[in-house]
Amino acid sequence: MSEPMPEGMHVRDHAGGWRPVRELDPTSDQLPGGGRIAPTRYVRDRVIVRGDAEGGHNALLEMITARARENGVSVTTGEFDQAPSREGADVLGARPDVEVRLDEVREDWDALGLLAAVADDAGDNRKRVALDHVVTGHKNKGGYGDPDERIPAFYPGSPPVRAADGTSPLVTVAGVERPVVAILDTGIGAHPWFDEPGTVVLRDAMLDGRPIGTYPEDDVDAERGGRRDGHASRLDTFAGHGTFIAGVVHQVCSDAALLPVRVYGGAGTVSEWDFARTLERLLEFHLRGLAGVSGHFPIDVVVIASGYYLEHPEDDDDYEGIYRGRLRDLRRAGVLVVVSAGNDGSTRKSFPAGWAPPVRRTADGTVPVDPHDLTPGYTPLLAVAASNPDGTLAEFSNDGQWVAAVRPGVNVLSTMPTTFDGASRGEQSADGLRHTIDLDDFTRGFGTWSGTSFASPYLAGQLAAALLARRVSGEVPARDPHGRVRDAWHAVVRVDDLYSEMPGVPV
Repeated sequence: MSEPMPEGMHVRDHAGGWRPVRELDPTSDQLPGGGRIAPTRYVRDRVIVRGDAEGGHNALLEMITARARENGVSVTTGEFDQAPSREGADVLGARPDVEVRLDEVREDWDALGLLAAVADDAGDNRKRVALDHVVTGHKNKGGYGDPDERIPAFYPGSPPVRAADGTSPLVTVAGVERPVVAILDTGIGAHPWFDEPGTVVLRDAMLDGRPIGTYPEDDVDAERGGRRDGHASRLDTFAGHGTFIAGVVHQVCSDAALLPVRVYGGAGTVSEWDFARTLERLLEFHLRGLAGVSGHFPIDVVVIASGYYLEHPEDDDDYEGIYRGRLRDLRRAGVLVVVSAGNDGSTRKSFPAGWAPPVRRTADGTVPVDPHDLTPGYTPLLAVAASNPDGTLAEFSNDGQWVAAVRPGVNVLSTMPTTFDGASRGEQSADGLRHTIDLDDFTRGFGTWSGTSFASPYLAGQLAAALLARRVSGEVPARDPHGRVRDAWHAVVRVDDLYSEMPGVPV
């Protein structure tokens, strides 16, 4: 049974518990080292120590432990529990990241206080110690109908046309390897497009007997019932989010195989530490797939429709951290990463989108401000903003020099779990013949929704389609990370408004 959420702000932990969360207040909080402070949310009882190139940090951990003890708090430490296999060791390297967990938090002292306590003594290692930020899914906050923005809709057409499977769901009947799009979100629920066993959605992918995503298996499934508080409640805020994203990808590239990787539930929140754990497990799964390990397969595109803000805006350009490092590892292994820009109508960088290199969007495509930001050893990190149906930038969409593409993101029509029918009901007219819309009845399987969350899978589908076209033409997908990077760049260049070339990559 799922553990009930305690009062106050909390985030679900991979181990099944709830971790206390706090939101920084720029009017009263202070950061170690001073400087401007910006709102963000963090896990109150954990700091993250990023591994160094040599893999050792005993002295730093001892100093952190001592400073906590001086403030009357004991700590425990722990590393990722996923040891890299032979296939993953060369990519992951010897860089163990460590969580330092406070056994107690007080109103006046928590993870932020611990950072302040170690700031002066950490020296050059100061940037290796960071808050565990809370990552939140990107969906619009309202303004186009229902405040929750999920409006039941009718889909008048036929399902997207898909080539028959060949020897497996990963191969078409013509022997073409399908592009695999991993959706790091709430999962993918029941829908006629996705329900045929073993096709379209790769539901049975496991790593060492466990799901790839670290979100607790016993938690309420945001893609099944959609409500943590039972049948009498409204749908959770992010219920259906992953299914909706999957439907966008499927409409753009029907022959893609979809891999649901559950990183959060209906609240749409996850800690940075747990998100990085999932990325590491996905990378391991991908590398085993490249090596031909049974039960595994390579990943082509990852969709991430979530993000967080940094508390120290001056750190935007050079902030490292485990999340950024794991994304680099995936990109170095040949995986394209597509991320949503955020829905606050702001130029403030939401991460991971904000780690994308500065670009200029021109009539001839995306142009890097500095060509050296793109290297032939990595796939590009692609941030996506949302447009209105007429092509103009959506009012709610974040945007900035770090956004490489704009895709439709307002009143998008896509799939919703057919199991969703919340507590609200439409109103009946006096004669009983007419009804207003029932705003949480999605049993017909479709709805409209708005957000950069639904612009990013559009681009992911385009990239998958470009990969597929090259494979249909006879190109055999590479089975090594370097070759996968080259294949990925071919797909990027085929999408008209993205980069037109990559120095050092023959496209």
